[in-house]
Amino acid sequence: MTDRQWLLFLTLLPDVGRRTLRHALERQQVRRETPEEVLNLPAETLRDVYGLPPRAIQAIRAEREQRLEETMRLEAHLTRCGVRWISYQDAAFPATLEDMPEPPAVLFFYGNHALFDEPNFALLASHTVSAQGLQELESLANTLLEQGLTPIVSATQPAYQRALLCAVRRGAPYILALDRGLLSAFGEDLRKEPLKQARIWQAEFDTQRALAISPFRPRDGWLASSGKYRDALIGYMAGAVVVVEARPDGYIVQLCRELLQRGRRVYVMRGRLESLPGNRQILDAGGTPFGSE
Repeated sequence: MTDRQWLLFLTLLPDVGRRTLRHALERQQVRRETPEEVLNLPAETLRDVYGLPPRAIQAIRAEREQRLEETMRLEAHLTRCGVRWISYQDAAFPATLEDMPEPPAVLFFYGNHALFDEPNFALLASHTVSAQGLQELESLANTLLEQGLTPIVSATQPAYQRALLCAVRRGAPYILALDRGLLSAFGEDLRKEPLKQARIWQAEFDTQRALAISPFRPRDGWLASSGKYRDALIGYMAGAVVVVEARPDGYIVQLCRELLQRGRRVYVMRGRLESLPGNRQILDAGGTPFGSE
């Protein structure tokens, strides 16, 4: 079994989340055991040393061949489609994500991998962003795109969608952070453009011009917690974070405080501060004013 197949196998086990997967990979590295050796360990060792939950152990003990076959089929399909996945132990894993309170154990990449090495930015706004906030975000996005910066966006929140449309309309590259698995977002053939409004300009996701990143299993759907984790992923990946409109005491404020505590710079649009107490909260936490009054 290759390292890719083994990582995918572990990722697909039931009830194995980010923390459990990282712990299991760490234990395997320390003990220097091959995948085959791990699969043949007693249930007690899988539980007490590797930290695997009961359903994962049951899957290994009673459903091993079926799950191995499922892994091989999925690995072949994803590879044919050009998907790449790496663990936090890989040298190519983004170092900035290790600052997250709960960093990903595995990342799935689909598209132009070179984009991750380009200067990038993220424009943050709460899901309750106003029409004026979206207009300001669009203007700023176009300005930064003109400077050759790559936006980190998503397809399921108004502010991210507006920045994504700016990039698509200009034919500019972008990084798409997902709040679900790749196959859930793009379909089984990994061709569907996930943002309906963008299909006016591109019927299919352009893998030459864009890069999609997901910390979720390929077929995972959206969960209530997925949006916050996507926001955190974007915040920690971005070379420059600019807050356009934050809801007071909302998650964007919480995330920005977290970034500032870890020594990251966060820019805050300083227009309309009298009506945007959330922006003021981030400035008070150490954010850097950005733009004109």
